[in-house]
Amino acid sequence: MRAGWLVPLFVVGCGKGTHDSPVPSASAAEKPAASAPAATPPAAPTCSPACQSVERCDAGRCVPACGEGEVYVPATGPDGFAMGRGPRFAMDQKHQVVLTRPFCMDATEVTVAAYRKCVDAGTCTVPQLNDQNSNYRSEFQRADHPINMVNFGQAKHYCESQGKALPTEAQFEWAAGHGDGRKYPWGEVEPTCENGTADFTPGGSPKTDPAGNVGCHGGGTSPVKSHAAGKSTWPAGDLFDLGGNLWEWTADCFLPYPDGQVIDPSPQAHPKIPGECYVRALRGGGWNRSKEALKVAWRAGSKKTYRVPGLGFRCVRNAG
Repeated sequence: MRAGWLVPLFVVGCGKGTHDSPVPSASAAEKPAASAPAATPPAAPTCSPACQSVERCDAGRCVPACGEGEVYVPATGPDGFAMGRGPRFAMDQKHQVVLTRPFCMDATEVTVAAYRKCVDAGTCTVPQLNDQNSNYRSEFQRADHPINMVNFGQAKHYCESQGKALPTEAQFEWAAGHGDGRKYPWGEVEPTCENGTADFTPGGSPKTDPAGNVGCHGGGTSPVKSHAAGKSTWPAGDLFDLGGNLWEWTADCFLPYPDGQVIDPSPQAHPKIPGECYVRALRGGGWNRSKEALKVAWRAGSKKTYRVPGLGFRCVRNAG
């Protein structure tokens, strides 16, 4: 509201009193103050259908407007998408999910360089270092590789420190698969080490050495964006490594999918678990896993305390 300037008006009168003395001027207290202009009522929130082009508006809703390094992923629409592939009551039973709100997803897994900034600022804690494939070890110079060897709590804390969150399984699957039934985030083409779709291990790594010298490029991760043929493309941009490179933490508990339609599933409102859970859902597969783990619908679970070479994360910005 603009403040109005109140200017006191002093009127000097001319005339004669009993002793011909001047008529005293009225004091400011005796004169009514000039009134301030009326406050302009706040404009009604607008938006209606409008917005798009990659949104904003806010009070009347719409929102996202993603930042650098993020990709706008739209809402699903009222019919949602089919999530899961199994029969009823299976761990991954098929059910319908509706996401009513768009969101911004990191284009890549969180890098060593980005995570190091958070550690240097005193906000994040150091990943586990006692492994040959720990990307954070400074002697490896892997700034553009994804951060690994972080547990669920470290990943969650990093995202929250950036004003973001870990994605739900529904957000991850929608972003990777577009709800169109594709097998992999990039489509139907089977991944190979030669076609640049993903960093994975054909046939899977041996159980005796699951994080050894395996993968398309030898042991360990690839720099983010190395596998452009494997991106999931939205009108607003490309999402990399939603299949391969690293498994990724999600916000959800690793539990059987619910039955029927679910609207905006929340990890805090899981019907089977009122509070914290110990085993968390993972998505995306990793460099030391077979091509099966790269499939859009594939899911796995991990104890939330695990800090291993094949596990990292990315964040989403849930605007509104």
